[in-house]
Amino acid sequence: MKPDLIVVGGGIIGCSAAAFAAERGASVVLLEATAIGAGASGRNSGAVQYPFDAILAELHVKTVEQYRALATAYPDFSFPAQPVGLLLLTDDLAAAHDRADELTRDAPHLAPRVLTGAELTEAEPSLAPDLTAVRLETGYPTLPDAATTAMARRAGDAGAEIRVGTAVAVIRSEVGHVVGVTLTDGTSLDAGAVLIAAGPWSPRLVDASGAWQPLRPTHGVTVQVALHPAPRHVLEEGVVHTVNRPVELGEGGADLATTFSLMTAGSTSTVGSTFLATAPDPREVAPILVRRGARFVPALRDATILRSRVCARPQSVDGRPFMGPWPGTDRLFVCVGHGPWGISTGPASAALAVSAILEADEDGIAPELRAGRELGLSA
Repeated sequence: MKPDLIVVGGGIIGCSAAAFAAERGASVVLLEATAIGAGASGRNSGAVQYPFDAILAELHVKTVEQYRALATAYPDFSFPAQPVGLLLLTDDLAAAHDRADELTRDAPHLAPRVLTGAELTEAEPSLAPDLTAVRLETGYPTLPDAATTAMARRAGDAGAEIRVGTAVAVIRSEVGHVVGVTLTDGTSLDAGAVLIAAGPWSPRLVDASGAWQPLRPTHGVTVQVALHPAPRHVLEEGVVHTVNRPVELGEGGADLATTFSLMTAGSTSTVGSTFLATAPDPREVAPILVRRGARFVPALRDATILRSRVCARPQSVDGRPFMGPWPGTDRLFVCVGHGPWGISTGPASAALAVSAILEADEDGIAPELRAGRELGLSA
């Protein structure tokens, strides 16, 4: 039987969309080429936090609400009732005050506060003593793949069919509307609509001509370590926000483009991260990240590396995702390009995409996030 919806991609957005659509009565098939959470949705740092972009802020708030509901329904998924706090770390006291003032103006609900000296040591004893921090009321640690795995279970429980190991070759369409997909084994599957949520691999599916190139992968290495005692806060290097903007990407060795982050869920601490144009060997990068991280958390010098992983984040050219109907092709939809904010805003983005699919309701999608904006098109 032809499903109402094919979802391409088994990350947090694809699994969320499959769950929400199935719960609303749609017949859904989710197609994932390798494994649920195989990309950034399973290899992120695990920190759900405010995205430092007013256009994405509401998506984050609603995503937190969705995770709380998910944790109630699936107790194996643990999500904090309250944020543990995010510390933006620097050795520049003036820059810290400037950043705190900026955030007080733009995001006062984060309650920005500069901590230094004994006050910072009391708040977070694990840090090097010469640092300054801006503390923000955000940061919800989870295991990196926990949310995606739980959403996939929810989708299956709602009746969605999940096919892992099934890769899509092309979107099948007739004049003006989508018909379904052709798989890499040559078989085809028809559907009432198709949602592309395949991260950095999405553009070639949406536009086989190659004209639509709104994403570039930034390869991130994260390192899981055993750290005792572990920091209580989510930690990030820097007070000037850059992570959700296109950046020049370094390559390897001493020029490796990195920024320190660390968060702990359960007994595992995850250290990150890199922003690279090509995928490095995570085993080679892991010691570099841990060594550089020891500048902020000295105990990392003696920490045991448990695991290192690399993933490709779907970074959009303007730092914001593409959501909703694909212009010019009826019944083709996208929800891609969330960069490092997929785990923090993905479920709410998926909910908007599902409303656009099932109800033709795009009102919740801000113009700055609509799918056709890169080409100057309107949906």
